[in-house]
Amino acid sequence: MSNCPKCGGKISPLYMKEKCPHCGISLLYYNLDKRLEEDEKQAQKEVDAVNHFLGILKSSSIASPILIVRLVLFFTPLASMCLPMYNDVSLLSLIMGIIKGTGFDIMPLVSMALVVVLSLAVIISSLFSCTKKGLVRNMISSAVNTAVFIVLGIIIGNMGVGWYITLIIYIFEIALHIICNKTINKNVD
Repeated sequence: MSNCPKCGGKISPLYMKEKCPHCGISLLYYNLDKRLEEDEKQAQKEVDAVNHFLGILKSSSIASPILIVRLVLFFTPLASMCLPMYNDVSLLSLIMGIIKGTGFDIMPLVSMALVVVLSLAVIISSLFSCTKKGLVRNMISSAVNTAVFIVLGIIIGNMGVGWYITLIIYIFEIALHIICNKTINKNVD
């Protein structure tokens, strides 16, 4: 059972007519203007929330040339892993070993997989750089990424040119976080 919004009379859930059987008002159109205004306010809140979120993403990633450089730099470890990372093992040689079924060393595969996963974490973290704890979060995620990379390099040994280039990229990323934080703070203020 439901009630009429105007007179409060009981209406059966199976009642299919447009007008209230007690007072005769239109059940469909009663207070339509008020409901439309409420819907409009709710829709505006949602649009404002999306615009705020997009503003955060823009301020954190593409609001200045240095931020764009940092964003591009996040993807460069994929290119450096195509160079020999450990002896003659590179990302390309691992992929070819998997495709051909000739086998591969598990530790370099783990190391390169972690490079990809942790680099993605750094990228996602950097998208929210302009938030209150953005710099701290970026520094922690980049430091963890770099530390894991160094530890795995020491464990595996025989680091190649790709490993050293990737390490330089990671150190440069940490420096760029600090530089970009100043740019981000100027854009937000």
